[in-house]
Amino acid sequence: MLKPTAFRESPSRPIRLQYGASLTLFLMLALALGGASAQSEAPTPAMRQAAGSDPVLVQLGSTRERASFVMERFEIAVRGVASSQGLTYDRDLLEQLYGFLPTFLDQRATELVLMAQARARGIEVDETEIDAIVERVRANVGDADAFAQVMADAGFTGEPQLRVLVRETELVQRALEAIRASVVVTADEVTIAYHAQRLRFTAPAESCSRHILVDEEALAWELLEQLEAGADFAELARASSTDSGSAVRGGELGCLRQGLTVPEFDEALFASELDVYVGPVATQFGYHLIQVYDMRPARVRALDEVRGELEQELRAERAEAVLAAIIASSGVQVFPHFIPPLDLALDEDAGA
Repeated sequence: MLKPTAFRESPSRPIRLQYGASLTLFLMLALALGGASAQSEAPTPAMRQAAGSDPVLVQLGSTRERASFVMERFEIAVRGVASSQGLTYDRDLLEQLYGFLPTFLDQRATELVLMAQARARGIEVDETEIDAIVERVRANVGDADAFAQVMADAGFTGEPQLRVLVRETELVQRALEAIRASVVVTADEVTIAYHAQRLRFTAPAESCSRHILVDEEALAWELLEQLEAGADFAELARASSTDSGSAVRGGELGCLRQGLTVPEFDEALFASELDVYVGPVATQFGYHLIQVYDMRPARVRALDEVRGELEQELRAERAEAVLAAIIASSGVQVFPHFIPPLDLALDEDAGA
């Protein structure tokens, strides 16, 4: 007999405490990756028979969400992807993203756990709050007919379903906020993390420069003579440099870290004295005349500079660890092997 899969987060699928568009976010990422997917094993006929015609795919306590319900939510998610990306919602798009249903189940399991957390913490979303959100949506759309059309295009069966999703989204967000608020990071912990990660906060040396690039060495020597005779570097760069990107800025390259440019240029850049004309320097691009106008030595950023950044990171890591522990102890389960093939899922959703 097939055993249910206990829901868990793995290193390849980390928890992220960001659920602003929880139903569509991972699908948008999937689409951006060009269809690479986490495939689940297709259920055999025997497995489907054991699971029934509308199998449970996610369960938390007495809450059981069946394939028909999951497919409704999944369709809304796919339609959201289509709308946000300017695509047409059709069978091809659904097929392209159908392989992500196991990931969708994992995300849904997390949402169920967070909604249970909200209830346990006494977090509520009252009807007036939902009214306000729905009215904002309605006002942005226009008249009643336009609102009804937008709802239909988004895959909602009606306003009641929209209200359910609004409530769930608010509960998930508020539960996440409560988890974040419960995390404590002390000043000593930030200091310890800073000293453990000092290399990360080491700013490398930088050289700030401008250059003129030409194709012929003889021309580079001529321009160097003009510079040494008092010609304006920026004007010569605009008139003669073949590097169009920097020429319009008078040859300005800004401040570059060591190792970012080709070796010949890099060596000249970091060996130069300030405000001395260097060159011609031959590289694969041509012949360069270089002027370094500022050097910034390597330094370690001070703790006070990075304290806020470090504290925020530690809070996020700890909040994710708390959420992972909550999920692990919740008993939530997903049943990806009972996901029906797409044709069967569509037939059942249509009532065939």
